[in-house]
Amino acid sequence: MNRKVGRPQGGPRGSTQQANALAEFLLTLTAGMTVRELAARYHVGKTLWSEYRSGLKLIPLELLTKLVQDHAPDERTRHGHLETATRLYAAALEAGQREPVPAAPPPLPSPTAATVTEAEIAEAAVTEAAVMEPAASLEPPAAPGAATTRRRRPRPLFLVGGGTAIAVLTVLALLLGWGSPGGDAVFAVGQGGDGVFRWDGTNAAGWTRIGDGAKRLHSGPAGLFATGTDDRLYRYEGRPGRWSLISELGGDFAVSGAHVFRLAADRQSVAVWNGHGTSWTTIGGPAVRLYGGEPGLFATDPEAGWIFRYSGRPFAWDRVGTAGASFALTNRHLYGLTPERALVNRWLSDDPSAPWPPWTYAAGPAAELYGGPAGLFSTDPSRARLRVLTDLTTGLAGQSWQDIGPAGAEVVVGREAVFVLTEDRSRILRWSADSGTWQHIGGPAQTLTAG
Repeated sequence: MNRKVGRPQGGPRGSTQQANALAEFLLTLTAGMTVRELAARYHVGKTLWSEYRSGLKLIPLELLTKLVQDHAPDERTRHGHLETATRLYAAALEAGQREPVPAAPPPLPSPTAATVTEAEIAEAAVTEAAVMEPAASLEPPAAPGAATTRRRRPRPLFLVGGGTAIAVLTVLALLLGWGSPGGDAVFAVGQGGDGVFRWDGTNAAGWTRIGDGAKRLHSGPAGLFATGTDDRLYRYEGRPGRWSLISELGGDFAVSGAHVFRLAADRQSVAVWNGHGTSWTTIGGPAVRLYGGEPGLFATDPEAGWIFRYSGRPFAWDRVGTAGASFALTNRHLYGLTPERALVNRWLSDDPSAPWPPWTYAAGPAAELYGGPAGLFSTDPSRARLRVLTDLTTGLAGQSWQDIGPAGAEVVVGREAVFVLTEDRSRILRWSADSGTWQHIGGPAQTLTAG
């Protein structure tokens, strides 16, 4: 008799009908495999597998996706199973999180911390010289989360459920390759950490308040995330006022592809979010800083400062380079600035025959590097000017830094443009590589992100 050894699984015992439907799908998908075999193959404990297949616990979406990919006999079946799996997962997660949802915050009066006057709107699309000179009369912004006598203390972001289907469908779109949004999604935190705002991509008046107080923003294909005034990490659920808690305090966070990663507060471990609740899986040991982008997840180690790349499997990291003063990721490459800041080198990730170390010269001296799909940018050695690395089509020998204007307090690289928060944080400016011109899009702000 050809029969697997092991205890019979039994029927689903989830707390909701939707959880049981997902468990039934999982049982069908893993038919013929024991929990022992599943544990050995996917590095998840036998007890957890039993709970996943009985509906007592919700299987993480990342693991569910891996199962579908491994058990689908062909591409067409894989796409169908992925759609079914994601739909069942969304329904089960939504059913388990249903709770009263507080009303969204009222719209801000005009002008606000992230809206501008009619006079400022007329200044849009002006040249770099006209928009990047700081307003010397403005006072510096309040420290993040600080209370003053003239404004209320920022509140933490809303902690609510909901929006699950939106989040899951976003992941499904990434998995199946459905389209790609045009333009840049730009988000900012108001002065003093008061309010999170979204830019609609038109002019300096086009900002919508989507959340309350925050300290820092992170964005990418996985979504928008914010470190609240309580130092915990929240995920934006796609509608103003709807945020969900996903992590306690962390030392650093990074977004790469459909995943968000966390460096522990004590910097002794790296973890990946499992896609629901506050569940995280540890994937690495001590690190100093995380770098996330389209080429993957990278981290610098605390001993020698060397940089490592996450292979996609827990505790499997590949050393890719020695220490650097700064690192940045574009849509294809990792760049590193040498410790003395004299040279910028590019990692030859696409050349398996490259000798060790697999790096090549890319550009001359810089103070700091900034990268994203729109390209590689840097500040000059004096940190006063912002530059872009010229087009790679001319070849490495023809590359050089091209000055595009004064630097600022923050530089963020999006899909189509680079965004600068001026030194006094009074204005947010956008530089387009296509036109080579600057546009005033808003401000004042404490911090911003684009992705």
